[in-house]
Amino acid sequence: MKTMEYLLASVILRLQTLSRSGLLGFSVVVLALSVIQGCSISGIPNSSLQNRPDPVEAGSGATPRSVPTANVFVGAASWYGPGFNGKKTASGEIFDETKLTAAHKTIPLGRKARVTHWGNGKSVEVLINDRGPYVEGRMIDLSHAAAKALGMIDNGIAKVQVELLHEAVVLENVQSLNRR
Repeated sequence: MKTMEYLLASVILRLQTLSRSGLLGFSVVVLALSVIQGCSISGIPNSSLQNRPDPVEAGSGATPRSVPTANVFVGAASWYGPGFNGKKTASGEIFDETKLTAAHKTIPLGRKARVTHWGNGKSVEVLINDRGPYVEGRMIDLSHAAAKALGMIDNGIAKVQVELLHEAVVLENVQSLNRR
């Protein structure tokens, strides 16, 4: 900070001794230096570095730590089943707690997603066939079967990563829904 004050003081002394044409050029240089100096100490982190995913080898059991794309979400998962078993879901299917399904507020119905438990690294593929959860702070509701596969039955809630799967898988699931 003192070097910046010294630099500004020396600039002011020089400005007093320069001619008009030299003053304009010198002012432009000082302004440019001030802008560069201000940017270098702004404290704003490089967001492009923050959004890079941590490398996680498939099947390694490693826990994902960052969100790499718009098709990946991180949040709290809960599970539902007994009170809803046999009732119609938002997609029109009958809810079966023994199937690998899930409810999400915005993911299109019929999409498949991979859900990974951050605590133990277990993952499962689910079909989004319902809307919810309707409890604040929760991102996805899993069927009993999906929650069991993730090892979260006893706790009831877990931090998870939800990754939407490729469109080719999605179209295949939508066609099987339409045949019922």
